[in-house]
Amino acid sequence: MASVEVSVRVAVADVESIPPVSPPGQWTLFWRRFKRDRFALGSLVILGAIFLLLFAGYPIFKALLGHGPNDQFPFANGFASKPSGPWTHVRDAISSADTTNRKTLFVLGADSSLGRDEFLRLLRGGQTSIVVGLGSTLLAVLIGVPLGALAGYLGGVTDVLVSRLTEFFMGFPILLLLVALGWSIRGRLEDITIGGMFVPGALALTVLIGLFSWFYPARIVRASVLTLRQEEFIEAARMVGASTPWILRKHLLPHLVGPVAVYLAIIAAANIVLESALSFLNFGISLPNASWGNMLATNWGHFFVIDRPNLELGLVISAWTTTFPAVAIALTVLCLTLVGEGVRRAFDPGSGWR
Repeated sequence: MASVEVSVRVAVADVESIPPVSPPGQWTLFWRRFKRDRFALGSLVILGAIFLLLFAGYPIFKALLGHGPNDQFPFANGFASKPSGPWTHVRDAISSADTTNRKTLFVLGADSSLGRDEFLRLLRGGQTSIVVGLGSTLLAVLIGVPLGALAGYLGGVTDVLVSRLTEFFMGFPILLLLVALGWSIRGRLEDITIGGMFVPGALALTVLIGLFSWFYPARIVRASVLTLRQEEFIEAARMVGASTPWILRKHLLPHLVGPVAVYLAIIAAANIVLESALSFLNFGISLPNASWGNMLATNWGHFFVIDRPNLELGLVISAWTTTFPAVAIALTVLCLTLVGEGVRRAFDPGSGWR
């Protein structure tokens, strides 16, 4: 018996010597679930590569190539003003009297009959489209999240006012409304670039899209807060005399990180498409500044050429002038959507992840 008692004491001592293991936090569990979604993880890697290429690669390639996205090269066009194709060396001359043999590389060819570099315009246009898309989404979140949280938590008159306001904005066709207001507001904000962060006209487009898309996060947050305010920890905070701002900041907003993060990813994709649509309709970024939308608008169509053997006027599609910006938009939007779906599943323990 004595030996058994000693063994038990030794075992208890060994157990007590083991340091306590703290449970994993919310972000650790989130990352464990997120990395199991290979599509979302792969999309995040692709998005990182796109951002790196656009924002870090653009100044590097601009310096290496020795020209900018708006520089025109008259000799970048072939027969009947058909633009040069991808990976061609173009004479770096401004007139036929210039006999220099300097040449510059067009990685993705010329963007149109103006002879501008499609590759650099694709990078610069991507910067503009993504800054407008993400900036307008951030503005919408900054407006919609507080309004939705107050409406859901306070209820009563506040809830009625915010709900009617969101329904009022949702009743308008946003594209037509942005087109109608675009000219008047854009003219006042055209020259504001904030230290070169925005190209002319991009700030106005960011503000317009953000002001007319805040009701989406407001409705999402309101629905979430309506459920959370019935929880016991909210009642306990009220009983100890916590103020409404303190409860919103300390108890409610941390639980809204998941829905808001999903919104940021998915609606940012929609806002990039909306910016491209407005620029395609010539109500967005003005030429010669590039965006993915006005690149599609400028190059949409065909180029007239003459069939030399038959001397007939025909049509030839310069596929690269529309393919590259279209693929860039589609790839970015697809990756943002997949990342948003992966974030939603990772934040939701009951979504099927194990």
